[in-house]
Amino acid sequence: MFKRLTPVQFLGVLLACAAVLALIGGIITFLMMRGGAEAPAPTTATAAAAASPDEASAPAPDKTAVPTASAASGEQPSATNPAPVPAVIPDALQALLDESGHTASELQELGAGQLVVVDSEGSSAEVSFYERTETGWQTDEALLSHGYVGANGTTSSMHEGGGATPQGLFHVGSAFYQDDAPQTGLDVFPITQDTYWVDDPDSPNYNQLVVGDDALGDDHAEHMSEISSYTYGFVIEYNMPPTGYAAGSAIFFHVSHDSPTLGCVAVSEQKVLAYLAKLDASKNPYILII
Repeated sequence: MFKRLTPVQFLGVLLACAAVLALIGGIITFLMMRGGAEAPAPTTATAAAAASPDEASAPAPDKTAVPTASAASGEQPSATNPAPVPAVIPDALQALLDESGHTASELQELGAGQLVVVDSEGSSAEVSFYERTETGWQTDEALLSHGYVGANGTTSSMHEGGGATPQGLFHVGSAFYQDDAPQTGLDVFPITQDTYWVDDPDSPNYNQLVVGDDALGDDHAEHMSEISSYTYGFVIEYNMPPTGYAAGSAIFFHVSHDSPTLGCVAVSEQKVLAYLAKLDASKNPYILII
C-alpha cells in the first residue's frame, strides 16, 4: 500500500516533475536547432556584399537594354540633327544628270534649290527648269523652251573666242537689263552706257563687270549696252574667278535672235523674263549645261 504523502512532500514531487519537463523541453529545442533545416541561400544583395569591393560597387548590368545603332557605332545621337533626306529625282532629270556626269548627291551637297537644264544638240538646245520641294524635284512645264548655245555647240575645253558654250554645273549669278527692270528674285544690275564686261585675258579684270571708262582703262571688253541680246538675262558664273588663261568669259543666259550664240545660252525674250521671275537667289539656283 502507498504511503500517504504530506502536503509538503506532495508539493516537492510536483516541483520535481516540472523541472524534469523543463529539462526535456530544453533538450528537444537544442536538438531541433542542431538538426533543423538548412540556412537559405544568400540573396543577390548578400552575394554582392560578399564579393570583392570593386565588384560589389559596380551596378548589375541591365540585360533588357538594347544598344541603339548610334551607340553601337560610337556616333552621337542624331535626333536633333537628322541627316538630310535625298530629294526624289524625276526620271527625266536623272537621265540628264547621268548624261552630264553629275549626280543628285552633288546637287544636295551644293544646296541647290533650283536648276536650269540646257540639253544641247549641236547649236540647238532644249531648256527646262526644276525646283526642289518637300516631295522632291519638280519641273515647271511652263518654262520648257527651245533655245540655242554656241555655234560650235558645247565643250568641256573652253577657250576665249572658241564659239562654244561651256559644259558643266554653274551657279546662277546676277540678272541684268537694259530698259525696264524685270521681276526677279536674283540680284540685279542695270546695263547703262558705262557697263562693260572684260574679255581681255591679259587684264586683271578678265571676266568681270566694269562700270565706267576710267575703270576699264585699256582693257578690251564687251560694251553691253550695244548688244541687243542683253536686253534681259543673267550671268552664268563660269570661270569666275578665272582659273586659266583665256579660258572663256562673258557667258550669259540672254535673249535669243533665233540663231546660235558666241558661247552663251539664249531663249526667247518671253522665256528669259519667265526664268528671271522664277529664279530666286535665296534658293541657290544652278544651271546645268550638257
